[in-house]
Amino acid sequence: MSDLSVQERLDLQLSEIELLQSMFPGEGEFSIWDQSVLSDLRSFVDGDADASGVVEGLTPGDVPNDAADHDTAGAGSRLRQLSFVIKIVLTEGTALSSQVELQLHCDFPLEYPYTLPDLNVRSNSLSRQQYRQLNDDLLEHLQSLERGELCITEAVQWLQENAANYFISSTVETGNAGKTDSKKPSSFTRLWIHSHHIYSRSKRENIFEWSRERGLTGFSLPGKPGIICVEGQQQEVDEFWHKIRRLNWKKLTSKHREDFEVAPENFEAESKGLRHFQDFQEINFDVRGARDYHMDLGQFFQYLERHGCADIFKILLGVDGRVSQKDAH
Repeated sequence: MSDLSVQERLDLQLSEIELLQSMFPGEGEFSIWDQSVLSDLRSFVDGDADASGVVEGLTPGDVPNDAADHDTAGAGSRLRQLSFVIKIVLTEGTALSSQVELQLHCDFPLEYPYTLPDLNVRSNSLSRQQYRQLNDDLLEHLQSLERGELCITEAVQWLQENAANYFISSTVETGNAGKTDSKKPSSFTRLWIHSHHIYSRSKRENIFEWSRERGLTGFSLPGKPGIICVEGQQQEVDEFWHKIRRLNWKKLTSKHREDFEVAPENFEAESKGLRHFQDFQEINFDVRGARDYHMDLGQFFQYLERHGCADIFKILLGVDGRVSQKDAH
């Protein structure tokens, strides 16, 4: 970890934001999710945190980011992280037959640039396989850079130079899609995931979106600890696990996995009887502690009981589950 203070690291982040705003001045080219976060960080860097409300009481979306280190204790640990989107247009040329658009979604951990930012490149024109490959290759490229360097402009340049190849490959795959028989799902999987904590608003949105788009059911419990359960087709569960592992986590573990063989021609009917959950939701219970955002685990245990999977509580958390005192009466 760098010897730079929180203020010095945030000052570097703000300087990169200013550079990106000058690089992408057009309407919709550069969008910050919450302008108040930018204002608060500027006030904090300028030494006026109390006046700006940076250290006010926390809400679920405003708790410490997922990579917060020990030197952010106190005021710094309550800062909200910067989240923004850059629209990149790949113009028509020798590599592309038509203009295509992609979006680079970015989140800055407090330690950035001494830890990598959370990046996710999206485009409606990419197949799932090419989407995964593009993001993996971008991450590999950024991991090869020296830590401590601002890297978003480098990521943008890499995408401008290389992303077109993934769109071309996707087009070829689409053209050949009808020549092979689609593989029917033959395995139903349930995966239980434990995280040291889940605070980041963007991570919570990704977990929800990525599970829904894959037809998975289950839940996400934000806070400390963070718990995720996804269930559905084995291939979709594996893809979900692959994607969330790419994000920056203090600690993320696959705690338990359940696999059930089902008849491919009757997957939907058979899997219905195996599901513990009917859809995917982010669940919340009574919160204890403004800073660490601990959920009431007694209420979580009751939630698992209602869905027929209370035995997983000890596997996930290492202790026997019990009902909250206030719910026991």
